[in-house]
Amino acid sequence: MNKLKIFLFFFLIFGIVKSLDSAQIFRLHSKNGLTPKFWSQRLDHFNPLDTRTFEQQYYVDDTYWTDHSGPVFLYISGEAPMEGPADGFVSVLAEQNNALVLSLEHRYYGKSQPFSEYTTENLQFLTVEQALTDLAQFLQYYQKVIKTNYGIESNNWFIIGGSYSGALSAWFRLKFPHLVKGSLASSGVVNPVLEFVNFDKQIATSSGTECAGVLRKTVQLIDVEMDASEERNLAVKKLFNAETVDDGSFRYYLADALSLPVQYSNHSAVCDPMINAQNEGSDLIQAFAKYCQDFFYKIMKTTADQYSNWYMQKTTTTPDNWALAQRTWWWQKCTQLAYFQIAPTTNSIRSPKITLEWHKEKCEAVFGTGTWPYVDKIIREFGSNEIKSTNTYFSNGNNDPWQWAGVRSTLSETQPAHVILGDSTHDCGHCIDLHEPKEDDPQDLKNARIEISAYVKQWLNSEEN
Repeated sequence: MNKLKIFLFFFLIFGIVKSLDSAQIFRLHSKNGLTPKFWSQRLDHFNPLDTRTFEQQYYVDDTYWTDHSGPVFLYISGEAPMEGPADGFVSVLAEQNNALVLSLEHRYYGKSQPFSEYTTENLQFLTVEQALTDLAQFLQYYQKVIKTNYGIESNNWFIIGGSYSGALSAWFRLKFPHLVKGSLASSGVVNPVLEFVNFDKQIATSSGTECAGVLRKTVQLIDVEMDASEERNLAVKKLFNAETVDDGSFRYYLADALSLPVQYSNHSAVCDPMINAQNEGSDLIQAFAKYCQDFFYKIMKTTADQYSNWYMQKTTTTPDNWALAQRTWWWQKCTQLAYFQIAPTTNSIRSPKITLEWHKEKCEAVFGTGTWPYVDKIIREFGSNEIKSTNTYFSNGNNDPWQWAGVRSTLSETQPAHVILGDSTHDCGHCIDLHEPKEDDPQDLKNARIEISAYVKQWLNSEEN
């Protein structure tokens, strides 16, 4: 999934935040007036001799929690700074169930920083297993808070996440079924794909034949210029303010720039200007550079520099947490999760030079020789897209390229799945069901939310775990 809140025009419209890379998750907009809290989380859950802790950020939203014996929703913030508590459809679910909503920031992101230096050595505690145990520890801690304040011994808990944290949500229900009654895995990428060619195939499908054609042609023209000579290579990079970016990272940045609007339900943001440029006979490279300057840089709050090896090699925590999130998310990909978006062998939109070997070189350049994900371990431990977690709802948008790392078909009676269909005026992209519901949402999106609401209520009220 790769990379990466405060975002975008289309995210602003749908109440979402962004990340610097194509999977790095968005976050839901915060509610006004809620103050972040912190608690001491253990650094290493698996070494009893290591007693170090760090301060982990969380939010408490008790707007609809009218009965303190009522349910608790634990929302997982993903691979990006947490700007505030969960909102959007999570709030709708909370109102329907009179639930307390707790939002927990992921270790190593935002303000939940175990170290001031993110050296390769210090990043060793950033793993899926540590993150899942963080959730379990926090849940048990906060249940004690509820008991102390209200005398309630045990509440019914439900866990929710989107994208990478959607995978965490499903994995948590698998590993800790005694702690939560169920899970919502929105666009949950439970399959750590090493060679993720289906990502670009879906981008081509979702953007439409005409748009995919002009984007493909533009990337090919850029490749020709970059390979022609050092002078022409630098000239094309200057158009994108990317003079200091190495060739491979620049090509990867271009792929993100064209795919992120498609991923997040707004393919027209990139398709309209590029199709218009082609129809008018304008220079396609310059048109794409203008799109990046006008939309991708401004709305996505990112720069080409942040994709470069030299930028990701920075290890010092700075106020620029988005830049830090690039390094930490690539660490997770390079050591466990992969989701390596590589060019399909034919009709690729991204440069064919973005290969699995390029990803290996990238991982080693940023983190050191030998850095490579052991995806088979994650697949064995959690089951990939044949996961056996019960009471888990898997949702995906039919325009979302990440659906191919998730669960698209119902696995069992207690593992329903829904691929949400858009309509002629609405795309259904990444984590679409978590957005703020709107009157003009596609009917199938409304249907999915009705289904989710019914399952959440059913599982919360079930006597069994």
